Amino acid sequence: PIREALKVLASEGLVELLPNRGSRVIKPSREAIQHLFSVIAALERLAAEIVARDAPKEEIQALSALHENMSLFFANRQRESYFALNHRIHETIITMTRNPVLVQTHSELMTRARRPRFIAITSESRWQESIKEHSLLMAAIELRDSRIAGEILHKHVLKTGETYLEFLSSTEHDATRE
Repeated sequence: PIREALKVLASEGLVELLPNRGSRVIKPSREAIQHLFSVIAALERLAAEIVARDAPKEEIQALSALHENMSLFFANRQRESYFALNHRIHETIITMTRNPVLVQTHSELMTRARRPRFIAITSESRWQESIKEHSLLMAAIELRDSRIAGEILHKHVLKTGETYLEFLSSTEHDATRE
């Protein structure tokens, strides 16, 4: 079980497996985090543009229903349920593109971004911004405005990465005080 757990952590970029020497925790650099979120933002922008332009009406309605459920989790302050459905919505948008390269690439990157994304919504202000951004995104998709949908999702993902970097800065600052 420990070996499997270490493999999972390694796939998330949190642990480095050292042959014949064990493993060690990796602290990703600020630059690596910025690169990760900028690529995810670009992929999700592309996906939102494709979905707004090409997705069947029934799929957009199903996506909208997921968004409504996520909004209920927000209203009821159920952060973990919100996060799980938020993650599913992002995956659904990617899947709706019907582009297997996009789906695979996004999946690999999201494995590494899962923890930072959750930490970002522990910020109350970011959580409130996030739900507003998702509402704007859904409106743009429903209006079939691919440019605006792509722009909203791109900024949304970048802001999540920025919030995570702010969290890291605050914890580094707290650690230097001790």
